[in-house]
Amino acid sequence: MTLTRRMFALGTASTLLTAEAAAQVAARALIPFGSAVMISDFRSDAALRDQLARLCDVIVPMNELKWQSLRPNAESFSFKDADEIIQFARRNRKAIHGHTLLWGDFLPDWARQINSAREAERVLVTHIETVAAKYAGVVSSWDVVNEVIAHEPTADKPFRDSVWFRQLGPRLVDLAFQTAARVDPSARLVLNDYDFENPDERTAERRRQALRLVRHLQDRKIPVHEVGLQAHLYGEKPLDARGITAFCRELGRLGVGVRVTELDVIDWKMPGPAAQRDKLIGELTTAFLAAVIEGQRPQAIITWGLSDRSSWIHDVFKRQDGLRARPLPLDEAYRPKPMMAAIEAARRLP
Repeated sequence: MTLTRRMFALGTASTLLTAEAAAQVAARALIPFGSAVMISDFRSDAALRDQLARLCDVIVPMNELKWQSLRPNAESFSFKDADEIIQFARRNRKAIHGHTLLWGDFLPDWARQINSAREAERVLVTHIETVAAKYAGVVSSWDVVNEVIAHEPTADKPFRDSVWFRQLGPRLVDLAFQTAARVDPSARLVLNDYDFENPDERTAERRRQALRLVRHLQDRKIPVHEVGLQAHLYGEKPLDARGITAFCRELGRLGVGVRVTELDVIDWKMPGPAAQRDKLIGELTTAFLAAVIEGQRPQAIITWGLSDRSSWIHDVFKRQDGLRARPLPLDEAYRPKPMMAAIEAARRLP
């Protein structure tokens, strides 16, 4: 990992801005910060709602805009859970980022049974038309297509397998972005994906495929405004700071922004003591955000949850020592950790 002037500006995750630096950035708009939230946590935890209102500029319904939540059957939609979070965000003057209009996972069983291209196109277009139209002018940005790049892409097999890809092939990306742009021309449209951070050939190929998809859409005059960097960072893996910066910079040359969409740190192989882990996680967050900002200023920095009370990492990446994961900016008592300090410092960078 190569240190840059932005990494030095950020310092360690716990470093505070000097009075002089604070004065210089006081008039500058901060990079918006946000968090995803699940409806079950949102309803049950008043302290979480307070922290979302206090800390966040952007709120993301974590699962409530996915197909499995919205589509109980092929004929109807259920917006109740999504509406509850979105109404809270609007009351508190927060931007809303929508996740997601098209994904191959988190689908209801009926959608997985689609077995023709005609039916797949009809269902997909109807879904995006209905959802994007309902929230037009309310949801300011959408993950239009989520995780479409293969986990291990190659030049001849760049796409992830899904019911959509099996029926529609590569045009599923065109179709989704075209429909979203037609229904809500005011929304920022995002190609969202994971694993852009590490110094290996698989990751480099994933970045190349993301750039290829962006150029493909641009060549066809189909709007794509941003690439979403999920940023589920592995605490035990090195960052490819140069690669991240070059990727973000090249997107900027194409006129396409970046957005950190699902930031957290997978700490299952990190040291056990909480203070040590928190410090290392803060430093990793600092380095990642510095590398992104060196390439271009992101449209937002969004974490995949706000507090260690609730995270997918607890269940999917269990620690062998039995300790709870500490992947997010606030601890289980909603106290800020070095990761939060790292994010706050990054938000002040130009």
